[in-house]
Amino acid sequence: MGQGTYDKAVEEGNAAKAQLRQMTLDRDKKRTEAAESESSLRELDAACKKRGDDLAALQGRSRNLSMTLEQTKAQLAAMQRAQAASEARAALFRDLTLRLKRMVDSGELAVVIRDGRMVLQLPNDVLFDTGRTELKPKGQETLKGIAEVLKTMTERHFQISGHTDSVPIHTARFPSNWELSSGRALEVVHLLVAQGVAPGMLSAAGYSDVDPVATNDTADGKKKNRRTEISLQPMIDELVTIPEH
Repeated sequence: MGQGTYDKAVEEGNAAKAQLRQMTLDRDKKRTEAAESESSLRELDAACKKRGDDLAALQGRSRNLSMTLEQTKAQLAAMQRAQAASEARAALFRDLTLRLKRMVDSGELAVVIRDGRMVLQLPNDVLFDTGRTELKPKGQETLKGIAEVLKTMTERHFQISGHTDSVPIHTARFPSNWELSSGRALEVVHLLVAQGVAPGMLSAAGYSDVDPVATNDTADGKKKNRRTEISLQPMIDELVTIPEH
């Protein structure tokens, strides 16, 4: 092989090596770029997923806030209805007390709020003699005055309830205080109906001695427990409940 041919072969070999090195460098660069692209893609995917999660979380919070707002509105509306009903009952209480003022002032009856209900309390010594259900003349006059008021309240209902003290009664007509208290309540109902109060507005109940307003250990307490009550029954729209949180 001549010198020229040898030199040319060496030159071509060096050129091939240089080309191979360049190709290796280019390959490594492409691998690096590919790895960087893959990493960037993963980061982009992660960012997109996070944004998706954030969006879902925001949508969830939005739904929760909407539900809370609706619940708050419902609670506010219920409280407004309860306040309106309370104000209406207070106005009715004032009106009823004013219309019965003469009998209240004379001690024939008391107008009270008991267990959330407006109640006319009539002492039994105004209405009945001991152990009897016949209305006394004074009691009849008192109930006639009450009837004049009740029959104007045509949309309301009233329960007449009889109550005794703890002293038991044992007679042929009244084997116990249950019969006595029930009989007195019915006697009052009959008189109110006779005075023009619509029967559908009234109901009667006997409580014997199980619903005292005072102690039965004293004479004064027993006197307070011997009573007849006329309770104003609540209307459906007055039975307001507050939604739970």
